[in-house]
Amino acid sequence: MPAPLEKSDYYTLPDNLERVELLRRLTTDHSFILDPPHKKKEEFLDTFDRRLHSANLVLIKEGSSYYLRDLIQGRTVALLEDTKNINPKFWWDFPKCSLRAEIKPLCDIRALLSLAKIERSIATLRLLNKDKKTVLLTYIKDLKMLNSSETKPNIVVQIKQLRGYEEQAGEFKQYLNTLGLEVTDGDIISAAGSIDGKYPLNYSSKINVHLKPGMKSLEAAKLIFQNLLETMRVNEFGIIEDIDTEFLHDFRVAVRRTRSALSQIKAVFSLEDTLKFKDEFSAIGKATNELRDLDVYLLTEDSYKNMLPEDLRAGLDPLFGSLAEQRKKAKKVCAEFLESDTYKESIKTWDDFLRNTESDPKLAPNSERPVIDLAKENIWKKYSRVIKLGRKIQSNTPDPEIHRLRIECKKLRYLLEFFSSLFPEDDIKTVIQHLKKLQDNLGDFNDLYVQQQSLKKFLNQTDIGYDHSKQKTLAAAGGLVSVLYQRQNNLRKKFKENFDEFSDKETTVLSKKLFSKG
Repeated sequence: MPAPLEKSDYYTLPDNLERVELLRRLTTDHSFILDPPHKKKEEFLDTFDRRLHSANLVLIKEGSSYYLRDLIQGRTVALLEDTKNINPKFWWDFPKCSLRAEIKPLCDIRALLSLAKIERSIATLRLLNKDKKTVLLTYIKDLKMLNSSETKPNIVVQIKQLRGYEEQAGEFKQYLNTLGLEVTDGDIISAAGSIDGKYPLNYSSKINVHLKPGMKSLEAAKLIFQNLLETMRVNEFGIIEDIDTEFLHDFRVAVRRTRSALSQIKAVFSLEDTLKFKDEFSAIGKATNELRDLDVYLLTEDSYKNMLPEDLRAGLDPLFGSLAEQRKKAKKVCAEFLESDTYKESIKTWDDFLRNTESDPKLAPNSERPVIDLAKENIWKKYSRVIKLGRKIQSNTPDPEIHRLRIECKKLRYLLEFFSSLFPEDDIKTVIQHLKKLQDNLGDFNDLYVQQQSLKKFLNQTDIGYDHSKQKTLAAAGGLVSVLYQRQNNLRKKFKENFDEFSDKETTVLSKKLFSKG
């Protein structure tokens, strides 16, 4: 039999066609050899935001083995067998192997979740030509979700072409179209459906709203706020269950964006309502501050140690051990807050408000303005402020002034993201990309400043005495402060290059064309 081509085609059955009827039609209209069906149980793993799927990969656990498969070509990219003694949650929990190397850059710090457990019954049909040669492989797969209330199996038909018989494959695909079969993307999980409502199929922390220029500003604002609220809600369980640190990160970004929108998209709500909800979201932000700060520090452990000579690295262990203990307490406090009546009532009140509030030009003068006008006005004002502040930054500018510019850049970035759908996609991407480079410089600069202050505080609070282990810890912490200070200085020198790129003539002309009234 000729070797199969790498690419497979996948189909789903229409509602009016059952598996038995499909088999009857196939064997009646064509010459097939039907191989005995076989069953196997599989568990499908991916991160919450489907990073493997985005790379056209799927990680499958079958028994004690793991398979990383290419969804487009249908081939196994990496295989890890006999893993009875491990239960990996992150990429680093796997032993060193090709599978670990493949998923490491994709998963990063995200945990692997069990998205679906499926029992597959696979029937193989070999399509024969007049010479009784196999010209095509057809797999009819019954996919039954094992941990779902859905009892009806999902049927997926996979067509695998054989080399040299592409014409016969094309004819057979046309035949499947006449039966009403629909092409799917080959993702078994998507074909089978979502296993659990808390794992959305298309999650993204990015703002996803489609605004129209003539839309009333109130309606546009409500769409933005509802999108951010949904992001908060789908991440709550991951924070409470402590699955990985990105759940809290995405939750807090949505909270910050909400607070920023309440401050910057002015007068679409009454002043009373705006102030009320700004206070509510400020409280939510404060309740999650400590846990996120500790997460950020703990995530830097490896990079911090790598900055130091090898003989000093162990000196940081007590510091990170102390932070890990503090995190346990902070996580408990944060989870209790998210499960509290106070938080739930705040979110319900906000949701009800967004669903029911109506425009009132007397109390909210911008509520009925076309959103394109409000967007341009706010963005151009913030863009001009960033340019003005950035031009004042010199080599000796105090750190707080640079921090102030960072905050203004973040506000501008949020406005661009809120209203990006109102402007040409390529143009808005160009502005955001240049701003992002500047933000990365300012953000890293600020992080290094904050980290130095925290380490200095640790040094001041630690009594050295004659404890040799404490002396090693303080030596390591002191050395780290020096390294961080040097890196911060290097970023300060690089600031001008990043700012000049953001404020160059090309970007300025483009920004003026997009956002300025003149």
